[in-house]
Amino acid sequence: MNPHREIFASRPATLRFMPKALWPSPGWRAERGCPDSQFIWQDYRISSRTMARLRDFAGAGEFNHDDALLLLAPHITGFRLTMALLTHPRWPLAIWRALQFRNRLRLLGPLLLDEPSELSVQACAWRVHAKGLEVDLHTRLQQRGAVVWDSIVTVYYRGRFGAPLSHGEAHGAPSTSPTLDPSAPPVAQWRIDNGRRWEFCRLTGDYNPMHLNARYAHRMGFGGAFPHPQRVAAQCLSHLAATGAPPRQLDLWIKGPAFFGAEATLRQAPRDDGGQDFALWVPGEQRPALVGSLFRALSEPRCQRERSALRQRLA
Repeated sequence: MNPHREIFASRPATLRFMPKALWPSPGWRAERGCPDSQFIWQDYRISSRTMARLRDFAGAGEFNHDDALLLLAPHITGFRLTMALLTHPRWPLAIWRALQFRNRLRLLGPLLLDEPSELSVQACAWRVHAKGLEVDLHTRLQQRGAVVWDSIVTVYYRGRFGAPLSHGEAHGAPSTSPTLDPSAPPVAQWRIDNGRRWEFCRLTGDYNPMHLNARYAHRMGFGGAFPHPQRVAAQCLSHLAATGAPPRQLDLWIKGPAFFGAEATLRQAPRDDGGQDFALWVPGEQRPALVGSLFRALSEPRCQRERSALRQRLA
């Protein structure tokens, strides 16, 4: 396929991109892979008012983790640009088959509120496994000509897509999440907020009925409706015990739903590098619904670590 560039002068409208999810998808072909498409949102910005709304959704009256929430804010408010990419007729697979299951969010410089910015997203890598396909979507936020935030969102499609292959370098969160002791004392417990479902959908542009309607969620095999994982992650960040310097990187592993109204239990453990690992459990589940790692410094990309290790072995 020829390169494709699509520019939005204002916020991508859900009524514009979501109907395209009903169009037939071209289908996956290994020799073609993901299309060379870049979607750009001009005049994107995170307002002070939006940050106040996110603090409210996080469930903390006096929010002491603004630095951590700022890592998450572009992922929430810019997610509709990713939705526009995944629903485009050039995209090889239907969006309803996509599962968002790993995220790496990095703060690369000072992120200014109310500042005109440019947000862009494109596929940067993909991997075919025996039981599915992983695609890494790279999003970048630019302010005043510099990239101040970026993310790698890894989406997963179940199924068989041919022989195993790997394209591009994997810079996202590792495939294996940290392991926390489920018997350790919790740092916080709260009930997952059951209200304002439409309001959070408007923030993300994601109106999946599983985040809105329990009856639909039951039909899809779930125990009930559940919030967007970004909303659950914000609640986790708001309840973590404050530690040290502001974080620069957040890795998230989405393991399963945390249903509306469920009693959430959060556990936290220090990392050797000065950061924090955390995990959220809900009743009836042995494994956590969400696992995360907060880093005080940017982690070195795995490809750089591998090259460094190779140079050391050859020295």
